[in-house]
Amino acid sequence: MDMAHFLRATPVWVWILLAFLLRRGFAALYDRKMAIGRLFLLPVLFLVWGAYGVITETELPGVSLSIMIAGLLAGSALGYRLWRSQPPLRDTDNPGMVIRSGTPLTLGLIVIAFSMKFTLTSALYLQPGLRSATSFCLLFGGMMGLVDGIFWGGTLRLYLPWYSKR
Repeated sequence: MDMAHFLRATPVWVWILLAFLLRRGFAALYDRKMAIGRLFLLPVLFLVWGAYGVITETELPGVSLSIMIAGLLAGSALGYRLWRSQPPLRDTDNPGMVIRSGTPLTLGLIVIAFSMKFTLTSALYLQPGLRSATSFCLLFGGMMGLVDGIFWGGTLRLYLPWYSKR
């Protein structure tokens, strides 16, 4: 199968999701006003997408979920460190709204996360035997957890100081 055929065979919803994620990533380059709940949109989206993939695309979901949790913890610590240099959230005149400073970290992480998930899922469709390979299930779950954990760590690094001042 050549690359062009492979990319054309990719479901349309994958490209729509990529467009949505890139839009969010480019918006994150600039300071923006947002509802405090929107801070959690990407971490929750990647958590659901990762857990769904681990459960439905591997034949050892218990193994994959266990290592995903470990990856979430490690990724959260890494994300917390990565976002340490970011300016804190700023309050606005509107209750429940904050100003989040722009950063290229979010866009970079979105591109890495999408590429990794696309690559791992593609590997499953090209080599279906990987679904039952313990090493692949560990890699799949670990990477899903690590990437989502980085989103959680960065979000919590911004949210917790803001919340504690309230």
